[in-house]
Amino acid sequence: MVKENFPFNYFSVWLSPTKMFQQRKSLNWLQICIVLLFLLALNILPVPFHYQQQKSVPLDIYLPHVQKMLQKNEDELEKLGQTAKFANGQYHFSQEKIVQQNKKDLVGVAIPQKKVKTVKNAVVLNDHFFLFKEKGNVSKIYYSDDYAPQKGLRKQLNQEWYQRNKAAISFAMLQSIGSLFLLTNLVFVFGGGFMLWLGRKSPMITISSFKETVNLMVNILGPISLLVAIMGFIKFDISLLMTVQMLGSVLVFLMVYAKTRFNDANNV
Repeated sequence: MVKENFPFNYFSVWLSPTKMFQQRKSLNWLQICIVLLFLLALNILPVPFHYQQQKSVPLDIYLPHVQKMLQKNEDELEKLGQTAKFANGQYHFSQEKIVQQNKKDLVGVAIPQKKVKTVKNAVVLNDHFFLFKEKGNVSKIYYSDDYAPQKGLRKQLNQEWYQRNKAAISFAMLQSIGSLFLLTNLVFVFGGGFMLWLGRKSPMITISSFKETVNLMVNILGPISLLVAIMGFIKFDISLLMTVQMLGSVLVFLMVYAKTRFNDANNV
């Protein structure tokens, strides 16, 4: 039999629970680390694709105070916008108009930035741009060619803000979701491998080292990670993907046990 080289020796076991167990000695520690990074990349591959396809996100997740002010004053802002009219990528406000103002919040049109600096939260429409201010952090967004306030002011402002912050949001979600998958993968591979390694002295199990159990768990995790990546492109739901990752891995683990009993004598 021709010996397969890495990484082909790893991919060749994906479709056979028996081979997953038989090839538990095929990877060294460096190769195991490379495979874990590859599997993590599979897990998070749908994340940037999903957020690049999105036109907007729920604003209350990132700017809850801004969202509340928009909801409360949307009708009044739309009236002011319609009065000023929007053409050639800009409004034509004739004068400053405050819709809502208190010690912390400010909503209006054509309001000087000096006034905006005095509050923690603000929604302000100006001729060429609008301002979102959340707890002192200001987002200054210029109107794009796609901005169409007649289609719904709050929706359009949301889309404009998201388009300008898409890269940062995608990267932040990539980090957080990647951390979740990395943690669950490490727990499954090393935690599960350790538990299996504890039974090495049993005459029913022909496993002699911790690396063998880790290699076995990595073999099990491979096809499930590919399945999760495919599902992520079809329907991106992080809770569903995490559930499939863990339950699928456990099911494949049980299939390996059913086929081999973790004993080489059952593979003859």
